[in-house]
Amino acid sequence: MSNGSLLYGLESTKPGLCFFELVFRNGRWTEHKKLSARLAANLIMEGSEQYTAEQVADKIDFYGAHFSVHADLDFTTVSLSCLQKHFMELLNFISELILNPAYRETDLQKAKVFLKSQLQHQLSEPDYVSYREFTSLIYGADTVYGYNTTLERIEAIQSEDLKRYQSENYCSDFLTAFYCGSNDAVYQNCIKEILEKFPKTLKEIETTHFLPQAQQQKLHIPISHSSQTSLKIGIRTFARQHPDFFGLYLLNTVLGDYFGSRLMKNIREDKGFTYDIHSNLDAQKHDGCFYISAELNPEQLEASIALIKSELNELRRHLIPQSELEMVRNYLCGNMLRLMDGPFQTIVFLKILISEYGTADAFNLLKSEILTTNSEKLRELAEKYLDPDKMILVTAGA
Repeated sequence: MSNGSLLYGLESTKPGLCFFELVFRNGRWTEHKKLSARLAANLIMEGSEQYTAEQVADKIDFYGAHFSVHADLDFTTVSLSCLQKHFMELLNFISELILNPAYRETDLQKAKVFLKSQLQHQLSEPDYVSYREFTSLIYGADTVYGYNTTLERIEAIQSEDLKRYQSENYCSDFLTAFYCGSNDAVYQNCIKEILEKFPKTLKEIETTHFLPQAQQQKLHIPISHSSQTSLKIGIRTFARQHPDFFGLYLLNTVLGDYFGSRLMKNIREDKGFTYDIHSNLDAQKHDGCFYISAELNPEQLEASIALIKSELNELRRHLIPQSELEMVRNYLCGNMLRLMDGPFQTIVFLKILISEYGTADAFNLLKSEILTTNSEKLRELAEKYLDPDKMILVTAGA
């Protein structure tokens, strides 16, 4: 568009239905004050200068649409699914909410009460506590990726913080839109008109943040009334654009990212130590980490840690058998096909490629790595990145 925003479109094969998503490259990464991105997004649903929260809910219900706003570490996403015949009406409506949010003090106070209640509940859940403390140690407790939500940070947010965040970050420089529906020119012109309403930002598009190098640590957070222990063990890695990302993605799947993985077979099926254990390659736009997660009985914690380290060392010292590697390749290729099963699935997959990897060509890179990376290359990646003696270990619960 003339203001620098981008639009990707896909004609739908489902007449009468459409999907539209606005993706802003902001999130925590461009915050001037901690939690401002999250609350600025949450309160968009509470109305604009023209609409109250009740009117917003009534309008969405009346048209039978689905409307959501979500902010994460790197992006804010505004999604709309509706009947094609109501698209232009609803598109104008949601653009009013995004461009002119009211951020009323009463709505902010209600949001704070909800967040505080939610946080107090989450802090009683071992899985939530272990993950938040793990990422805090990985990235640094006061950094953009590592800071945690606290009651004090919730209380410190003011309406002016939300207005500033919205004006600085809901801008055309940060905006990419994804549309799947009728290819009629009238809808294209409507989308173009809405996108060009967003102003250009007056700040630098990319903000840099220092993320300190994590050191090996071991931490336990006791939680009263908890009968289980939640475990997170892992290490700092890299962003999705890193040349080793797709290879480590394949290796992570072998280890613990599908039901037939090594961790599942050994620690769940053979030993019966846990109902669920899995590994994750948690990559963000600017950094990332690898970790293994499990819910365990305290009596089996040390034995499980030993087995996890044994599986990591097995990948570092020995080649993955060809039959196992082919099974994982088939699983991942089938999963990619599932991500393109229908027009709406496909536009969401395209959004992931563009937003998180920077280009739709990432699909070909991913496919190539899955089909061609051999066992020796995977062993080298494991040797380089999956040393259990360098990992951070966090447990929470009993």
